[in-house]
Amino acid sequence: PAAGLWYPDAVTGDEVTEGQTIGRIIDPIDGAEHKVSAVSTGTIIYNMNGLTVRPGTHLAAIAAPHH
Repeated sequence: PAAGLWYPDAVTGDEVTEGQTIGRIIDPIDGAEHKVSAVSTGTIIYNMNGLTVRPGTHLAAIAAPHH
């Protein structure tokens, strides 16, 4: 939901839990920070490598265990 510079806190292969912060988007103009949280519990299987992002950019993919 934000545009700016993407700084991941979790990388491919990391185990994350739902709600955990997996990165931040920083607006380079005013320094505003938008935290990005994991939408589910699982393993990060993809992580955006580009620095600049805009709304709608896929930042990460999480493989959730099937129960």
